[in-house]
Amino acid sequence: MIKVGIVGMGGMGWFHASKIVQMPNARLVAIADINAERLEAKHAVQINIAGDQAPLDFSTVERYADAGELITSARVDVVEICLPTYLHARYAIQALRAGKHVLSEKPMALSVHDAQAMVDASQETGKRLMVAQCIRFWPEYRFLRDCVRDGRYGKLISLTLSRLGGRPVWSWRNWFLDPARSGGPIYDLHIHDVDFVNYLLGKPAQLYCSARKTEATGAYDVMHTTFDYDGGPQVHIHAGWSLPQIPFLAIYDAWFERAFVRLDGRQSPALQVFTDSQQAEGSPAQFDAAHDAYYNEIAYFLSCVETGTQPDECPPESARDSLELIEQAVRSADSHQVIRL
Repeated sequence: MIKVGIVGMGGMGWFHASKIVQMPNARLVAIADINAERLEAKHAVQINIAGDQAPLDFSTVERYADAGELITSARVDVVEICLPTYLHARYAIQALRAGKHVLSEKPMALSVHDAQAMVDASQETGKRLMVAQCIRFWPEYRFLRDCVRDGRYGKLISLTLSRLGGRPVWSWRNWFLDPARSGGPIYDLHIHDVDFVNYLLGKPAQLYCSARKTEATGAYDVMHTTFDYDGGPQVHIHAGWSLPQIPFLAIYDAWFERAFVRLDGRQSPALQVFTDSQQAEGSPAQFDAAHDAYYNEIAYFLSCVETGTQPDECPPESARDSLELIEQAVRSADSHQVIRL
C-alpha cells in the first residue's frame, strides 16, 4: 500500500484526494494547508472544471499547517504538490531530498532553471518525479495520440487546439492573477496544449507567438502560438483568460490525410471522426473513458513507484522542455519575432 501526502488542499488538492481514495493500492495519510478551513476538507474548492463534490472521510488523515512539516514528519511514500506554481520547485526538491517520490501539479515551475533543479534533485536522490500534465492522460487526447502514432488516418497535416476560460478569481489570496506567482495564463493555461503538442510531435523547428497584455493582470492574457515542423504538420494553439466569466472550453481540430477528428464539448458526442467526402456526418470516436485524466495520471505515477520504473509517459525532462517552449513563446511575444529552435 503506497502512502500518500498532499500539500495544498485547494481545488487541485481536493481533486487529487478524491481520486486517491478510489485507488486500491494507495492510501491518503496526510494533508497540509495553511488555511485551517481547508484542512477540514468538508467540501470541494471551486475551480474552473466540475469534479467530485461529495464529502471525503478524512477522519484518519494527519493534518499539517505547513507543507514542509508534512514532508519531514509524515510517514508517506509519495508527496503530491498541489500548491501555487511559485512553490512547486521549493517543496518538490525538499520532498525528493527527504526520500519521497513526488507528483507535482503543472506547470512544473516558473522557470526552466527551477525545473532543471527539480530534475537534478530526482536524479541525485533516485526518487521518482512526475509533473501532472493531465492532458497527456485525458481519454479524448489519448485518442488523438493513438491516431497519430498508428497512422490509421494517414499523416497528420494540421492541428488546432484552443483552451479558454474566465479569469480564475477564486484562488487563495488571488495568486492566479499575480504573474509573479502564477506566470499568468501563458504559463498556467497555455502550458496544457503546448505540453501536449511537445509530447505528441516533439519540439518544433520554430515558433511564433502573438499575445496581448491587459491591465487586469499585467500578463499576457490571450495568446496565439504557431509551431512549424520542417516537413511536418502545422500547429496553432490558442488560449486565454477572459475578464467576463465564460464557460470553460477546450477543443481541437485535427486534419489527417483521410479523416478529420474534432473534439468540441458543445457538440454531442463531443469527439467525432469525419471520413465521408460527400456528407458532413461524423461518427462517435471509440476510446477508453473508464477513468478521467486525474485518476489516470495518479494511477500511472503510483504504478511507476510500485514497480520501480521511470514515468516514461511523462518524464520530468519532457515537462521541463515544455516549459522552455513557453519561455520561448514569451520571448516571441515580447520581440514580435519568429523564434528558431
